[in-house]
Amino acid sequence: MAGPAVAPARAAAFDLLEREAAATGAFDLSAAAADAFAGLDRRDRALAYELATGTIKRRLALDRVIAACAEVSPGRTRPAVREALRLAAFQLLYLDRVPAHAAVSESVELAKRSGRRDGAFANAVLRRVAAGGADTLARLSEGDSAEAAAVRHAHPLWIVSLWRRELGREAAEALLAADNLPAERCVRVNRLRATAQQAIAALAADGIDARPSGPIGGQTGERPWPDALLLDGAPLEGGAALRDGLVTPQSRASQLAAAIATQALGPGTAGTFADLCAAPGVKTSQIAAALPAWRLVAVDDEPRRAAAMRANLARLGADGVEVLERDVIELGGDRDWSSRCRGVLLDAPCSGLGTLAARPDLRWRRRPADVERLAALQRRLLAAAAALVEPGGTLTYSVCTLTRAETLDVVDRFLVDVPGEAPLPSGPTAWALDDLGALWPALRHSGNGAFVQTLPARDGTSGFFVARLRRVE
Repeated sequence: MAGPAVAPARAAAFDLLEREAAATGAFDLSAAAADAFAGLDRRDRALAYELATGTIKRRLALDRVIAACAEVSPGRTRPAVREALRLAAFQLLYLDRVPAHAAVSESVELAKRSGRRDGAFANAVLRRVAAGGADTLARLSEGDSAEAAAVRHAHPLWIVSLWRRELGREAAEALLAADNLPAERCVRVNRLRATAQQAIAALAADGIDARPSGPIGGQTGERPWPDALLLDGAPLEGGAALRDGLVTPQSRASQLAAAIATQALGPGTAGTFADLCAAPGVKTSQIAAALPAWRLVAVDDEPRRAAAMRANLARLGADGVEVLERDVIELGGDRDWSSRCRGVLLDAPCSGLGTLAARPDLRWRRRPADVERLAALQRRLLAAAAALVEPGGTLTYSVCTLTRAETLDVVDRFLVDVPGEAPLPSGPTAWALDDLGALWPALRHSGNGAFVQTLPARDGTSGFFVARLRRVE
């Protein structure tokens, strides 16, 4: 006799979980979700996304509870069984509105895809999770140890220890908790295509409610993201507002970095601006709208990323951007480019640890050695970027992470010209920091007030670090 049917949302979530588990490299959650959730209605799509992302985020906590109830590590079960157990355990432990019998019975049906005996095993384990899993989770999460915090917030122990060491326990606890909240749904009004009113109207026609982002905390004066819209309602994908380039998905923190890069240059001037490591071109299009009279060059060295960036820029109406397929470090040593740019933005490759709310799998893919490896690359990229800046020009450095190694240390080492770093082809130069904290005091970096950073727990957006340097000679 056939078992109960699996609801479309759970089936789609399970599909996405299997894809993520099978991925050996970077996982494009947005692309995979668009495929896995195709054909779902609005309500099922939202539930499937919540189930999949929540299960991925809470993996460590789920595995600890499952292991306690099964007396076997989930890693020793078949992949399909493991993901079915995790999916059900997430619903049982974290979603009060989901009936326990539905979470158990449907996940058992999913586990049976590996064999009838797997279904029986899953049924026995999940009944124990339903009966005592919450108490087990509370016991494993109790206390102030880093291990308890790792279970409580479902983060690798090394990330918990890193944030405690660098931010302090209270701030670390807040950041870890924020990583498990839903990521903000934010778009930027593309001023190359539409006004804010036109964008809001187009989104409404797509079934999406959009509201302008307000100030942060006690901030007064100019908002750091005047074109940011926060969304509720239907998915953005497939709507005319996105298809026609009136808006583009972009977190408020990301918008801040590009705004800082252009804010000091002024619309009444003109020159060359280089956006480095620019793909997929979202910030590039923001810069193009802010500096319409400028020559704008977007640099990326990977042909597929460069091709995707060209297509994205065309959709957004940034047709005048020159896409340059060059390695940034190699470009910094090219004397034809030495001191040729009035403005440069280096949004450098980084650990991405400020984006864990939006990228649920990243916490499990990153390793401790990645931070220092990327910091070394960032130092080389910053030196190369500096070689492009003309006297009086600006260099903006941003990363979507909060680690000291990738933020304060990178800029500090650049400013003191640490021996061993690559010399600038243009010869000795002097740099000064623009005081960004004076412009946006609510975002002032606690370690150096000239820098700004966004904090997920405080600001409700990704964690970003931004510094702006000015070449004075």
